[in-house]
Amino acid sequence: MLIGLSALSFSFRCGLIGRGTDRLVSAPLDVDALMSLATRAGLQSIEFPLSMLPDLTAARLTPLRERLALYGLTPVVDTDIADVGTLQEHIPAAAQIGARVLRVLVSPVLEGARHALPGRLGAQLERTIDVLCQVRPLAEAHGVTLAVENHQDATSADLIAICEAVGGPNIAVTFDLTNALAVAQYPPDALQHLAPYICNIHLSDYLAYPTPFGYRMVRCALGEGDHNFRHIFEIIGQLPREVTCQIELVAHSARHIRMLTPEWWEGYGPTDIRALLPALRLVVENIRSNAEDWRSPWERGANEATVAFYEDQQFAASVSFLRAIGVLPRVQP
Repeated sequence: MLIGLSALSFSFRCGLIGRGTDRLVSAPLDVDALMSLATRAGLQSIEFPLSMLPDLTAARLTPLRERLALYGLTPVVDTDIADVGTLQEHIPAAAQIGARVLRVLVSPVLEGARHALPGRLGAQLERTIDVLCQVRPLAEAHGVTLAVENHQDATSADLIAICEAVGGPNIAVTFDLTNALAVAQYPPDALQHLAPYICNIHLSDYLAYPTPFGYRMVRCALGEGDHNFRHIFEIIGQLPREVTCQIELVAHSARHIRMLTPEWWEGYGPTDIRALLPALRLVVENIRSNAEDWRSPWERGANEATVAFYEDQQFAASVSFLRAIGVLPRVQP
């Protein structure tokens, strides 16, 4: 198990949010800056979108591979929604960087709102399978595993169906703990269900706030929210393959899971209410008061320095938490 840093923990400082607005950070972090942050924290891997690179030429990628090796960091790279043309470009680029895992998305759906997708998610799942089947030979030739994420849209059953339909050793899953709750799945159960397929994990945490329609999930540092990380790491330790576990401190905007509305369920098949109880119990047992201001500094319109400090503080607190529970070694004086 390698503990790493996802660029999404610093989505503001990396310039991944605020594009096209006057709120874009003035001096975005690049991949080299992320490598320095990860190394200083004693981490072993790094995950970032290929879109953070100015280009994907050999002149750019070969030196980056050398710097990653010098830092001793295992790279994982991200692409967007599965697309043949993009993957034909990104798979060789991932290999040239030295990345053996390329994270792929199924759809643009967030907050579990599958009903909002034209044609419903079923058609998108079929499209994803078709795309991944087309690029499977290329992934195998380059030794790159395509890791489909549960990105607040796909359930564990959906991801297993994709992996089994595409087949081969170069199709797997990126599992995000908090995203499981966005589709009303209990994260430890989903993690165990997906165990044979997982090669990459996003370590996130959240605070839950009630609404008349369901609940909001609000970003927080690892250990400050509701996940039982000791139990989660016990499960991770039993996975059949070594995985990278990236600290990914999720979105600055709260995710509103409207599972108490009939429309939300139109995107899902018939569901036994008993299957939902563990996820609902986790949320209800830890629910917070709406009297609290749950908004992040970004949502409150705070200035650049405040939002940047918020990201820095949460990352530092997350690293300290992982050291405290024995997942990361303590820094020697």
